[in-house]
Amino acid sequence: MKRESIREGGAGGDPFDEFVSARYQVLLRAAFLITGDVHDARDLLHDALARVYAKRAAIRDPGATEGYVRRTMVRTHVSRWRRIRREVLTPLPPDTPVAGSDPGDERLEAALRALPTRQRAAVVLRYYADLPVARVAEELGCSQTTAKTHLARAMRTLRQELVAVEEMVGHGG
Repeated sequence: MKRESIREGGAGGDPFDEFVSARYQVLLRAAFLITGDVHDARDLLHDALARVYAKRAAIRDPGATEGYVRRTMVRTHVSRWRRIRREVLTPLPPDTPVAGSDPGDERLEAALRALPTRQRAAVVLRYYADLPVARVAEELGCSQTTAKTHLARAMRTLRQELVAVEEMVGHGG
């Protein structure tokens, strides 16, 4: 992941550097959805890329690199969460939204951030990354039954949260 090799690029560049250049924004968005924070997302993605980079020779199918990175992000985030096991509350709300953004997106992001780490990761992998339940379970390192349980609980919580917000603010936003 050396910046020099990305700049040198060309036809003889490292395939991993080319992968990172092509998929960085998609992976950063997934990391943001997992962490709920832009700075944590960047740190998580860079840590995951460094770990996968070190073992890139062991990846037999170059098309599977993104899956390795996503799985590494989820496992790294869960490991961090287990070490910390606390939330940091801030006295100020995050930056104001961009003009014209959908308030529904803000409510959904807030509801996602409120989910437990593994449930949030399951939802992101299943519905944002559009992975089948079997792959979600594989990336979370659990059984399919456990992955389905995480998804069901997360979806129930999200529905309750979003309905409660809708009832508070009224229909139509």
